[in-house]
Amino acid sequence: MRRPILAAGLLTAAVSTPALAKVVMPMDVAPPTFQLAGRPLGGAKPAATTAPYLTSSRIAAVGDGALVIDADSGNLMLTDKTGKAVAQLAIGGNAGLLAYDPVGKLAFVADRAGNRVAVVEVGDALTVKRSLPTPSEPYGVALSPDRTTVMVTTIADRTLVAFDAATGKERWRTALGREPRGLAVSPDGTRALVAYLATGTVDQIDLVETHAAEHVALATQTSHPGAAGASFARGSFSVLFMGEHQAVVPFQRETPVQISDGAERSGSYGGGFDPPVTHQLAFLGFERAGTRQTVAQIAQHQPRAMAWDGAHDALYVAGMGNDTLLQLKNASQMSIAAGPTAMLDTKGACGPDGLAVASDGKVLVWCSFTRSIARVEFGSAAKVEAGPSLVASTLSAKQHDGLVLFHQASKQVSQNGAMACASCHPDGRADGLSWRIDKHELQTPLLDGRLVGTHPFKWDGGDPTLRDSLSSTMKRLGGMGLSPTQTDALASYLEALPAPKAPTRDVAMVSRGKQLFDSAELGCASCHDGKAYTDREKHKLASVTLPEADTPSLIGLAASAPYFHDGSAVTI
Repeated sequence: MRRPILAAGLLTAAVSTPALAKVVMPMDVAPPTFQLAGRPLGGAKPAATTAPYLTSSRIAAVGDGALVIDADSGNLMLTDKTGKAVAQLAIGGNAGLLAYDPVGKLAFVADRAGNRVAVVEVGDALTVKRSLPTPSEPYGVALSPDRTTVMVTTIADRTLVAFDAATGKERWRTALGREPRGLAVSPDGTRALVAYLATGTVDQIDLVETHAAEHVALATQTSHPGAAGASFARGSFSVLFMGEHQAVVPFQRETPVQISDGAERSGSYGGGFDPPVTHQLAFLGFERAGTRQTVAQIAQHQPRAMAWDGAHDALYVAGMGNDTLLQLKNASQMSIAAGPTAMLDTKGACGPDGLAVASDGKVLVWCSFTRSIARVEFGSAAKVEAGPSLVASTLSAKQHDGLVLFHQASKQVSQNGAMACASCHPDGRADGLSWRIDKHELQTPLLDGRLVGTHPFKWDGGDPTLRDSLSSTMKRLGGMGLSPTQTDALASYLEALPAPKAPTRDVAMVSRGKQLFDSAELGCASCHDGKAYTDREKHKLASVTLPEADTPSLIGLAASAPYFHDGSAVTI
């Protein structure tokens, strides 16, 4: 049974600078539907709904239907107004996002595994017109307002690269931070924004002259007075513009150390008494004097997808972890307020991973767990119409159950459902933080590709199997615990996660590095050997605060910073 979500939104406005107000949320109280800390930005000019090609998404409205790229199957699908597929095209497993040009009737789809953007003609059928080779692991895609330039974020190679839309010729590229994801371009074409999973920032890229990236820190605050640790912004998958000078970025606020006046909950995550993870929206205003920012707390767990209806100034935010869809009215104005909240789990868990606004004003929701499209009509209440499943999952039934369990925020997993596995491991990666656990700061480990043949688990090697490790993690999170069947399903899903893609490196340098790694002089391979690059042993190390530390796998090393059990080494 789900916790009831508060019906009314809370709005507090400061008269002066938007200094963040303190939000205290006891662990037995449901989060507010919408609580703004600071002064609303306001002042945006009325605008049409943001063009679908300016923002990367999983779904776009096309005529009376929709175009969607499913990460599970890797299929691009065109649907009619009932949500039934009328055309399908294989792009590639674990696909990235898309941008849709309704004028040229072209979809630009990130083939994450194939290192390309597929340019697809959208008509009665879906046909690949050409492919744009990209740096390693493309994810977010957006076009310039004149639709002549295609921009792509790449995860492994950490770049934003721009191509001529007609010829496919690369125009420019700029370096990004680690774990970039969503991309949006302003309607006036002056700037682009890139969201990140692990940097705590959003990058603003100058599209007029330099193409340089400026890091904008997402605002955080300490969870309560006297806390020893700071809060960090993490898990930002998407970003969008509301008009030319305002943007919205959803993220998680994480407080990994919550010791207050010597009080500590030993054996928990964070050591504190407040929820260590809350869910936020950062509203950014771009002015001549700089960037203004106001942050709101929302009840949408893992807010991965957004859409803005400019004609009605309504912002929609979906929570993947609790299957809810929030409407914010007057989203770009001082009078911003919460509207109705829709529950999306009408046919089982939805897992909303993409939103779009249809021509009739209804919200199209891509349900990644059921691989179906839901249509939501907002009035005084929200009406949800669930469509049929469009494609089979590539996972086994057991693995798919694990996929859902990994993302769901339930009381079985954590106290009051405040956290999910995906909270600290977004996209199977790591949040890059060290959490206070059993009076030690212990780094969040990477999961992708690292769980088969790497036992024992935990940094002290205390759990002999993955099932044991998952059970002890639920206890630390304050959850009631999963059943043996659920634990096995979750483990099966985690064991199926592919390893991260490697960044592009100089071949000669890689060869030289391998020689050094294998050499007796350095002795790296004496502990990090075999397919998983670990001897699966515990070692006493002079500089480690743990009595013994388990040898970590080196799979996906480039995606697992920081390093050592306590995250004390920022780079490799």
